[in-house]
Formats: sequence, structure tokens, C-alpha cells
Amino acid sequence: MRNLELLGHKTSKVTSSDIEGRSFITTDPESLTVYVAFEDTNGQIRVAATDLAPGDPSAFVEIGRSTSSGIVNFTFLADLQVACLCTFNGDIMLFSKERFEKGEEAMEIIGSVDSGIHALAWSPDQDLVVLITGEKKVLEMTQDFDTITEFELHVEDQGEGVQHSVGWGSKETQFHGTAGKEAAQQKVDTSKFGTSNDDDFKPRVSWRGDGTFFAVSDIDPARSARVIRMFNREGTLQNTSEPVDKLEQALDWRPSGNLIVSSQRLPHRHDIVFFERNGLRHGEFTLRESSDNQQKVLEVSWNADSTILAIWIESEQSGKLQKTVQLWTTKNYHWYMKQHIVLSEGRDVTGFAWDVENALLAHLFTSSGQYHRLLYTWEVFTSTSLDESNSGYVAVADGSQLLLTPFGYQNVPPPMYALKAVAESDVQYSTFGPDPAGLQVAVLTNQKIQLFELPVKGHGAAAPLGQLTLPKIDSSNQSYAGNFIRHLCWIAETRFVYCQYDEELQTDMICIADFTSDCDLTVTATPLDGNTGRIYFNTTTKDLIVESIDGSVYSVEFEDNQPLINKVAQLADFCPWIATARVGLTPEESEFAIVGLTDRSKLYVNEKLISSEATSFFLRGTWLVFSTTSHSARFLSLDSFTLETLKLSDEASDAYDETSRRLERGSKIVMATQHKPSLILQMPRGNLETICPRAFVLATIREDLKALNFRSAFIACRKNRIDLNILYDENPERFVQNIRTFIEQVSEVDYLNLFLSNLRNEDTLVTMYRRGGRTADQLTPAAGVEKKVNSICEAVRNVLVELGREHYIQSILSTYVRSSPPDIESAMALLSELRETNMSAAEEALKYTIFLCKADLLYNVALGMYNFPLVLMVAQQAQMDPKEYLPFLQELKNFEKYYQRYKIDDHLKRHEKAIKNLSLAGDQHFDELLRYMQAHDLYLIAIEEYAHKKQQKLAILNVYGDHLAFKNSFEEAGIIYTMAGNPAAALEAYRSAGCWRESFSIAKQLKYTDEELHGLAYDTIEYLKDKRRFQEAATVAKDYAKDVEEVVDCLLKGSLWKEAERISYTHDRSDLIETHVKPGLVEGYAQMEDDLDEMMAQFRKQTARLVELRTRKPEQNVDNPMANDESLDNIDMFSDTTSMYSQFTRYTNASSRVSSVSSTGSAKTRKTSKLRKKEERKRARGKKGTVFEEEYIVNSLKKLYEKASNLQNDFGNLIRALVPFDYVEEARAIQEKFKSFLKELEAEVPVIFVPLQLTISLYATLEEFEEAKNNPKVIEKPVMAKVDWELQIL
Repeated sequence: MRNLELLGHKTSKVTSSDIEGRSFITTDPESLTVYVAFEDTNGQIRVAATDLAPGDPSAFVEIGRSTSSGIVNFTFLADLQVACLCTFNGDIMLFSKERFEKGEEAMEIIGSVDSGIHALAWSPDQDLVVLITGEKKVLEMTQDFDTITEFELHVEDQGEGVQHSVGWGSKETQFHGTAGKEAAQQKVDTSKFGTSNDDDFKPRVSWRGDGTFFAVSDIDPARSARVIRMFNREGTLQNTSEPVDKLEQALDWRPSGNLIVSSQRLPHRHDIVFFERNGLRHGEFTLRESSDNQQKVLEVSWNADSTILAIWIESEQSGKLQKTVQLWTTKNYHWYMKQHIVLSEGRDVTGFAWDVENALLAHLFTSSGQYHRLLYTWEVFTSTSLDESNSGYVAVADGSQLLLTPFGYQNVPPPMYALKAVAESDVQYSTFGPDPAGLQVAVLTNQKIQLFELPVKGHGAAAPLGQLTLPKIDSSNQSYAGNFIRHLCWIAETRFVYCQYDEELQTDMICIADFTSDCDLTVTATPLDGNTGRIYFNTTTKDLIVESIDGSVYSVEFEDNQPLINKVAQLADFCPWIATARVGLTPEESEFAIVGLTDRSKLYVNEKLISSEATSFFLRGTWLVFSTTSHSARFLSLDSFTLETLKLSDEASDAYDETSRRLERGSKIVMATQHKPSLILQMPRGNLETICPRAFVLATIREDLKALNFRSAFIACRKNRIDLNILYDENPERFVQNIRTFIEQVSEVDYLNLFLSNLRNEDTLVTMYRRGGRTADQLTPAAGVEKKVNSICEAVRNVLVELGREHYIQSILSTYVRSSPPDIESAMALLSELRETNMSAAEEALKYTIFLCKADLLYNVALGMYNFPLVLMVAQQAQMDPKEYLPFLQELKNFEKYYQRYKIDDHLKRHEKAIKNLSLAGDQHFDELLRYMQAHDLYLIAIEEYAHKKQQKLAILNVYGDHLAFKNSFEEAGIIYTMAGNPAAALEAYRSAGCWRESFSIAKQLKYTDEELHGLAYDTIEYLKDKRRFQEAATVAKDYAKDVEEVVDCLLKGSLWKEAERISYTHDRSDLIETHVKPGLVEGYAQMEDDLDEMMAQFRKQTARLVELRTRKPEQNVDNPMANDESLDNIDMFSDTTSMYSQFTRYTNASSRVSSVSSTGSAKTRKTSKLRKKEERKRARGKKGTVFEEEYIVNSLKKLYEKASNLQNDFGNLIRALVPFDYVEEARAIQEKFKSFLKELEAEVPVIFVPLQLTISLYATLEEFEEAKNNPKVIEKPVMAKVDWELQIL
């Protein structure tokens, strides 16, 4: 679908004399010097070259002449930096520009072949040269013209690689249709094959692109016909071509190596024929000639990348014979004539050559002594309109035909097409008109511009609108009018813009061509400062820009019909493909931007580089789409960025990324339709593929939703497998407000069911269809998304009920089923109602419901509604086995109402409902209720149901109390026993719970004797002492045991020294001071001192170990997780093949690539719950030498800090109790000791509590390893309480 467009054109005058014979052109690929060799009218050979004239590198300067005649070959030898010229009479000459610049003779004759040189060709690496002498001998020589081999050209041998047929696929075995078997027996008499009348009877030589073979074409005297022979690099004959009648002299071996091209003149047509290396024919195509205007093939030539075949012909043009060049390409096995180079004023093309490096650069020499440099590019001819009415026509030039296909409506695979426009001569270029629909096309030929009107959808023919004759060449325009027209743009209804090269000014002329309804063309030319590389016109925005070859971009505006050319931008490099667009978040803020693609795959927007791997691009609405060398399509939304922020997303693409899509290898963009979300791609082999990228589809859906065109959006989602949640998520408020419109537009029940069944409590704009390549972390779900399904179902259901419940019964059922949680019971209730009025409709609706839900679930719901007719209907429609449900239903029918419901609820495991119905079944079932209550722990519900039945309630409470006592919930059991009026059981429960207040209250109610109270008191005191509740024990001893010594003993054990002293004096028991208080105080002092010493020793030991750990790391390497696995400690035998880890590597820091990759690669496989639990146990132990030791020590020290903080009050109370009893020295000593310990603790806080270094988990994932390294674990610093515990008098 691509056309060959003339991108750049330059000319230079080589000589003022006329040229009649063939001329030759060669180039120096390093310095880009162009050499031209030609014969003047005096028969002298003249050689000219560029880069010699001061100030004008493109001017030609003659560097040498020779009296020899008949140029056979002219090639630049890069190694020798000379141009080698060979003549027909056998002379071999070298022309050196370097010697010429030194003032020496440029020409040097290095040898001559006596019999003459009839053909010559250098190998692609220029190490070898092959000559065909006048004696029909093949001479192979080195670069220094030393002979390697010499042999006869015409021999009877067919070559070493001759094919031997065994009959498979031969003519005799093939089907010949109506011709019958006789056709298989017919033999072709090759002895009658002869030469073409157009043959020049000269041999030709051509090398394959890799230099391993060369082919020689010459007339074999023994056959009197032309034969092609293939030789290897050593000159050994490999194959001979099969006999071909009227084979002509043209010969060239395709650089890619698969085909050898020549020509064949047949009585009824003229073919370009192809041969394989084995000499067999391999297809052909026919030249576009008529019986009254036949074409004579002079030469054929492939370009450097084998994509274009140039055919140099002589044919009748404007009533006279003229030598021209046709450029052909192939796709899908069809050959297209893309260009026909016809010079103005009847001038001949006397020399043609492709550039050796730039495959799209051609060099031309004319009969008037003019050199032309033609730079081509591949271009898709389509309208630049961004309007939705654009039909999407793409035009393909093929000779005099313009093949057209409207991709907006149909995709016709090439070489077929929807319609064609036929021009009077070969098409050189085409451009679409300024109408938004793109239905007008202008066709440029060598003499005219023809205008056509196209049908809207491709149905019909292209209607001619008129034709414009190009201006005649006169004195006012002769410097440019005779040159090729380039970059034709139809910018207004009666105006064209194009450019032509001006030979005098050596620059391009911007030509404004106005025409009238009478087809009179008026041209105004304005010179451009520089050479034009591209002219682009945007039909929608009316932007007309001109890009020069240095990347400068100019805007062209018209004032009083005069063009005003102003520079608007400077691209980083010349871009053969450009377009204009608007970039901005809103239409008001949008800015003018130029999109450009270089031939080195760099895509720019203004000066900003967007991608370095782009191969083609297209603008669709506000989207920029381009293909890449990594075989993907990238999509950039121009209305989601400003010019400053415009860029591709750096995030890796996921399955839902709308900014990227994989493509077939080598795919390139043809176009994107404006009114459909379609992108047309062409594969390297030529076939087309239409895809609907998610970016375009979502953009179309969003536009439809914005216009409240819900049906179109729904169909697009359904067709392109877009999640239907987007209909709501795109704008929830808009959808809810227009939900009736949605239902009226999408009125089909199946469509509504599909929509409802796809609903999820999820914001798809965050999880799936994120704009601009953003990640889910960068987006926030919409408010209320957790209730989304329920709200939509309810709103849809309300509208459907209004519009007709019976018609939309399936959709209404869907709203119940899709609710979260599913409201199956309401759906079944609706079915039950419908069953009463329309049985058949109810059955159909039930079938649909069974499709949505499991039949067993519907059966259980219907059974739970106690609706037996509905149960039977579900069972029948679900085709359940009657043996499974009928006996159970018959059994239920025999029970009375509430007991029946109890059985149903129990069957459905609805235990709460079951016990409620059982309570309503009568008191005769109370014992069964108690058993059921105990079996299913339904005590509270039973209490609630029997709240007004005292006898049953008390029985339930007693059973509940026993249950709580069995579960060791003694306090709650005591409360329940109290409610049940069972004080003895309540007292026992409270006593077991340690609730002494309640126990003694009930004991008083039970009128316990003093002896019983004393026994209860001492039991309670022992219990409280075990629980270290000493103050409460002292209270019980005082109030109920009346034992002062026991009270003092309890207070002393609780370190309540002052209170013990007070009680002793209060009860006139001063003797207890000596017998209990002082000894208890001394014992408490000794215990606290021991505790303090133990804390200090622990602190100093652990801090020292912590310093050791942090200054000298343990031997195990954290990067080697297996080093911490204790399970390896006892392994004393490993397999000889164990290479990933060894016992040696466990204890060394040496790392290897294999082991590190293995450890990280297998980290995920070790992440199991069992191993993690095992690791937590190790972490808690904090075994010495493991990575967990540091964390264990720090946590242990933190607990020690907290313990010391809590002991401040205890030390303060002890000191204040010691001093009054004259233990002043002991109080002072322990105060100073504890004070210094606290200071030591405070000083070490900044040292101890720093980020941990050794806590990487053995079973951590790679992500957790990285997280641990980047964000080390920190244990929070302890906070010491500010307590005034010291005694100042000490």
C-alpha cells in the first residue's frame, strides 16, 4: 500500500554538448563524490567529477579524456580511490581525482585486451573482476588485474549443478484441463528458439550480492539464442538457464540473491522474466505496452536492498522515441509500476545508476548533459482529514492506474482493490482534496493533473472532474518548470501547492497553482531558502508547512493570494514523514505541534524525542499511533498531556495497557480510520491486517458515553471484548442519571442480562483501563465502588419493573442474583408470584435462573421459603432425581406447620430459625429443644424465645450455666446461675472465678455461719495470693478472716510496707513490727538488690555482645540464605553433583554467579507456612551466631528498659520504708546503685536502638530481601517514665 514518492531532486550541468550514446555514473560512498563518464559528439570519452569546484561541491569538473570509444563499464574502486573505466576496444583506464587535484594527469591506462572487452563487472567486494573478451572468453582477474583464470564462455557442458528430472512435477504428470491428455504429450521444439529483434548481441555480466556467484548472458552460437550461464567465484560453471525464446540482453542478479532478472520479447507481449540460480524460470510480469507503442528494454537494475527494479526502456513518448526509466516493486506476487521517469522536452535518459549505499537514491544522466540526483521515499497516499466523515481511502499507484480502497468501509487485500482511477499516462503522484470526507483525488502524470470524484463507500466508479495541463516551459520558468513536480498538495478547492527544483538558483521553488472551472492553471513560484524535503497539508486544521532538508519547518500562509513563508520550528533532524497536530488537555489550551519521523526511526514531537524505534506513524483524532522496530504499536493520547509533559509511559506494559500492543514482525501502519476504531497494518510480504486497538476502542466508547449513545458503546464493548463495567465506571453519576436512557437504548433482554452478569464491585478505570499508561498505584477508585453492583441492580430493577415486569423478568431476576450477596429468596418469591399468573413464563424464567445459579441452591432457597409447589417446580426444571427429594418432601407433609418448618430449617442447617420454629411447635417438644440448643450452642436465642415462660427459661438458664462452667467461663456462669435462681451453683462459680466480692455477697444471702465464712475467706486468700493479688487478699483477711497477722503478711508480700506498718499500729499490734514488718523489709531489700544485680549483669553482657556483633559480622553471608539453615548442620554427605551450594560455601564469603542466581531464583519456592513458623521459633530463641541474634538481643534489652522503668516506684517505696527504721545506709546504697544503673541505661539508648543489620529472613522472597536492604528494620526506642522516686535526704 506504499508508493514511491520523489522526496528530493537536484540537478547539475555536466556538459553543454549533446549526448547520444550510453553514459555511466559511479559514486564514492565515503566522500559522496559523483563520477560521470560519457562520449561527446566527437567520439571522445570524457570523465567529470564533483567536489572539485571551490564553493560549489555539486558542480562537475572534467578530470580526463580519452580517444577510445565505447564505454563498457565505469566503476569506482574504493580501495584504490580511483574510477576504473573499460572500453569496447579493450582499454582499461583509471581516473584519479586525487592526482587531478595535485595538477597531475588524472587518467592512467594500465592495460589493454587485444580482442576487446565486450562486458565487464566487478564483484561486490571489488576483489575480483570478470571480463568477456571479443573472443568470447571469460577472463577472471584480481583487483590489480592479475589473471586468475581464463576459459571459453560457450561450452556444451550444462554445469556442475545441473538438475536431473525424475518425472515428479513434470508436464506429463500435470492436469491440463480441457486441453486433454494430448497437451501433456506435446513437445516444445527448442531448436526454433531465437533472438529478439531488440537484442544488441552483446554479452552481460552480473554478480550476486554476496559475491559467490556471477551470471553471464550471451548469444550461444550453437543455439542461435541467448543463454544465461551461472559460475561460482572460482569461475567453474554451475548451471545453464533453460531454453527461453526471444530472451534479451538485459541482465541483473538481485542483491538478495534469489532471482536473476532479464527480459523476453514475445509476439503478443513483452515480459520481464526471472531465473533461479539453478537456471530454471521463476515467474515473470508483463510490461505496460500497447501494440502501437512497444517498449525496447535497454537495461535492468536492482537497487541496493532489492526492493525496486529499474527498467531502462526506449519507447514512443509524445510522437518520438525517448529513453526513460520505469521503477517497479512487488507485493503479494504482484508487480506495481510506481514511477516512470520521463524527462521533459523529449530528453533521453542516457545513464542511470542506483546508489551503492542509499537504496532509495538514484543517479541520472540526460542527453542534454544534465545530472539528476533523485531521492525517493515510501509514502502512503491517503487523506490527512481527521474528520469522522473521512472514508479512509488509500491510493496505490500502478502505471496509469490509481488503485483505491476505502478502508473505512472495506478491507480489500492487495493486489485487489475496490475501484480504480485511470489516468491518461503513468501516475507519478496523487493527493487527496481538501474536503473532510476525502472523496476528491488529484493524479499527477508527466503532462497533466487529473481530478477525480470518489464514491462514499467504494461502491461505484471514480468520476473525472477535469484535468489541468501543466504550464508550458518558456523563458520565465525554464529554470524550474522542466523539472519534476514534487510534494503536490491540494490545499483549497481551486489551489495546489508543489515544489520544483530551480537550476539557476540551485534551490527549490514553492509553486502556488490556482485553477479555474475552465481548468486554466496559473502558477506563482517563490524560492525557498534551502531545499525542500517535504510539504504537508492538514485538511482538518488547514496547516500548510514546508520542511527543508536541514529540519527547518516553515508555515505557509496566504495574504492577498500571496504566500507568506515564516519559520516556525527547527526539528532535530530531517524527517521524511511529518504531520501537524494539537497537543493539550483542553481544546482551548492545545498547542500547535509537528510530528516527525526520521529515516533512522526517531520520532519527534517538535524538538522532543518520543521514540528511537519508530518505523511508521499515523494521526487518528487526538491519538498518535506508531509502530516500532520491537514489533509493537504504541499509542499516545495528545489530549492527555501538554507539550512539556508529553512522553511515553516508562512503566512496563501489562495485559490491560492501552498504550501498547504487540504486532507481527515487520508490520507497518497504513492508516487508521477516523470513524471506526480500526488500524490497518501491512505485513512485509504485502498482506493487510485490520486490528481494533484497545486505545482506539476505549476512545470511541468514551466518546459515545459522553454523547449518551449507550447502545453504540455497548456494541463496541461486546464486539471488542471490553469489560462492560466501563459503561458505569467511566462516569458513575452520568450513568445513574441516565439509566432509563441506557435501558431504552439497550432494550434487548439478552444484552441487559449480559451487562448485569458482568458487574463487579471494582473500578475498571483503575484495575484495567488506565489512561496514559499509568499504574494502579497512581489512581484512586471511585467513591462507593464497594456498593456498585447493588446500586446498579436496584436502579435497573426499578426501571425494568416500570417498563414491564413480564417482558424483562429475566433481567429482573439477574438483578437479584447479581446482588452482593445474591438475593435468591427475592428472585424465588418473584417466580412464585409469576407462577400464579403465567405458568409457562415462570418455567422459562426458572430455566434462566438455573442457568445463573446452581440448581441445588435454588432448591434449598425454595425449600427454605416453605413453598412446596415452587420446590417441585425447581426440582422438575433442574431434572433432579425424584428418588432424592420426593421421600423427604412426603415426610415433611406429615408434620404440623412449625415442626415441619423446624425440620426444613434443620435440613438446611439454618439452626437459629430451626430453634425458633421448634419453640413455636409446642411445649411437648421442649426436651428436644434443649438437646438441639446444646448441640448447636443456641442458648441466647432460646432464652430470648422463652423470655416470658418462666419455668422453661429457668431450665434453659441452668443448662446454659453448666455449659459456661464446663468452658471455664466461671464468672459468666455465676451470673447465669444467679439469673436462674441457683445461688449455690453461683457461689461455686464465683469462687472458681476469684470474684470474692460476689462470693461473700451470696454467702451472706445463704446465711453462712462464721465458721463457714472463715473457711471461705482462707480459701479465697490462698487463691488471691497465688494470683499475686496481695492487696485484695489483705482486704479479705481483714474483713472476713479477722486475722491481722495474715493482713500484714499479705501486705508485706505485696511490697506495701507502709500499709503493713499502719495496720499493725491501727490494731495495737506493735509486736508485728519486730516479728513481721522489719524482717519482711530486710527480705524485700535483699530480693530487690539481687534483682538489680541480675539486671545490671544482663545489660552489660548483652550490650557487649551487641557491640561485638555490629563490629565483627558473623561468618554467615546474608546473601546466602542457606547459611542460616540449621538443618544442614548434621549433614555429612553430599552428592558429587551438588554444585549449587556446598558445605564449604556455607562458611565462606566467596560468592559465585551460579550460587547467587540459584539462591535468589529459588527463594520464592521456600516460602511456606511451615518453614516460616519454624523460622519464627528460631527468631524467638535468638540462637547465638544466627542472623536473628541481633534482633533478639535488642528486644531483650528493650524489655529490660521497660522493667527498670516500672521498678522506679518499687525502689522509691522500699527506700522510704527503710529510712524510718534506721536502715539509712542500706537505703542510700540501693538508691545510688539504682540511680547509676538508670543513667547507664539512658546513655546506651542511641547506641542500642539503631536499624538492625542481620534480620533478613531465611525464607524471604527477592522483594523482601531488597526491602530489607533498602529499609532496615528499626525497633522502637523505649520511653523511660519520669518518676520522682529518689529520697532527697539521702
